[in-house]
Amino acid sequence: MMKIRTTKTALTAVVAVAVLTVSACGGGGGGAQQSGQGIAENITIAAVNDQTGPVAYAGVGASKGAELAIEQINDQGFLGDGVTMSLEQVDTAGEIDRAVSEMTKTMGNGEVSAVLGPTMAQQAAAVAPLVGQRKVPTVFTQSGAEGVVVNDYTFRATAPMESYYDIAAKWLSENGHKDVSVIYNATYPTFANLGKTVFPKEAAAAGVKIGQSLEVQSTTQDFTGQAQQIAQANPPAVVMMLIASQAVTFMKQLRQAGYQGQIVGTSVQGSGNAASAGAAADGLVYPVDFSAAMDGDTSKEFTKAFTDKFGESPDTYAAEGFDAIWWIARGIKASNDSSRDGVQKGLAQVAGEGFTGAMGDLTFDGNDMRVTGAMVEWRGGEESLVN
Repeated sequence: MMKIRTTKTALTAVVAVAVLTVSACGGGGGGAQQSGQGIAENITIAAVNDQTGPVAYAGVGASKGAELAIEQINDQGFLGDGVTMSLEQVDTAGEIDRAVSEMTKTMGNGEVSAVLGPTMAQQAAAVAPLVGQRKVPTVFTQSGAEGVVVNDYTFRATAPMESYYDIAAKWLSENGHKDVSVIYNATYPTFANLGKTVFPKEAAAAGVKIGQSLEVQSTTQDFTGQAQQIAQANPPAVVMMLIASQAVTFMKQLRQAGYQGQIVGTSVQGSGNAASAGAAADGLVYPVDFSAAMDGDTSKEFTKAFTDKFGESPDTYAAEGFDAIWWIARGIKASNDSSRDGVQKGLAQVAGEGFTGAMGDLTFDGNDMRVTGAMVEWRGGEESLVN
């Protein structure tokens, strides 16, 4: 079971950083165990991510996947007879200041050997430099923007969307959608980079021409104007790079404007986030790093184990949390050292070798995960693989 820690209102980021700076003067590293002492009988991993707030779905999913991984690791005696791994859960509630404060307190807890970090990119980027200062190995999930994997103690168990979004451009080309309109959230770092730079290059390489390219902000909630503009142009396909709630509204308004063509989204529309759009989302396709529809052996095994435990199909966030914890466990076993320094060395070693997890065959660019990815279609409330 996860240990839930209730926290008070977070300090401001300025105060949190000040506290961290003072404490960091005493040196980092250590943890419950000093380097070179082998594997401790009790290993604590902290999950510092959103359990409430606008992106709670990502943090909750990651923590569920982490819980399942820890259960398997303990049941298998993976780290040795009598060795028990446990998870301490901390909520960042969608706030950057709170994420900094909670990470500060967590890294100050000597019993914590490693951290499963914030899922929101802005939170992750704010705490990443502090992770390096305190030398606490931290594995982030989601957090696909730059400024997250920035030192030897920061790792990411989510392939950046840009690293596998090329399969969307190829799918469009192979299915005859050679002219597209693009709409993207220019405030959200991942989508800004994808919409402005990455996808235009991938589209050109695949022989796909971009006509309209429309920018919106994170505060945009009404897409009537953009929907009408796209519907009038009537391209064979529309590529949308919007956060979950925006995508639902946009798809509804786009269909209401009379557009009947193909809509292509992002992995954000996965995990059931497209369901609220109802019939407007039928036929939506998007690339993902994981789907419960994936048919690889390790993916199917994970899906069954997760469904048996939680009574629901796993989402991409759960798969990422699951693989993140197994990465940590493999790292501890590789280094034979559960101290913070041992975990860091082990994570780097495993990254150099790669492994197969819930998301399939996993490789790494330094400390950053890479996946093959898969294209899925959303129809009738379910995902299915598409060629």
